[in-house]
Amino acid sequence: MRTQRTFACGWHVAPVHRNSLDRNVIYAVTQAEEPGENEPISAIALSLSFRKMLDEGTVRDPTHLAQQLGLTRARVTQILNLLKLPPAVITELGDANEPAEIAFFTERRLRSMTTLTSAQEQLEAFQAMKKELVALSVAQ
Repeated sequence: MRTQRTFACGWHVAPVHRNSLDRNVIYAVTQAEEPGENEPISAIALSLSFRKMLDEGTVRDPTHLAQQLGLTRARVTQILNLLKLPPAVITELGDANEPAEIAFFTERRLRSMTTLTSAQEQLEAFQAMKKELVALSVAQ
């Protein structure tokens, strides 16, 4: 079981939800200087946090990031690949704060969109996923 990791730059990365197979883990990333609850963040927000740690030199490379977090390099790469999505998708999901929306748009669900060749196809797939989320919300 992975536990919270703290980086020299003051970032805390901690799992706040996981299923029984240790998949679909939802992480929280917080500043060490700012006490607060570990609220789940979206997979996009996590990938943006990873990218920021890499860009700022907090970690040398994705392999070092994976080691620091107790993840595989492949898992870090999967999360970082979400940044290949169109800016509109990244912005919308990065700003997500509803727990149901965060839980729905997991990295695993979004991963298929990163393999689509055009931004238009990715946007259409995202719109279809949003409709699916609305349908699930109405059904409950």
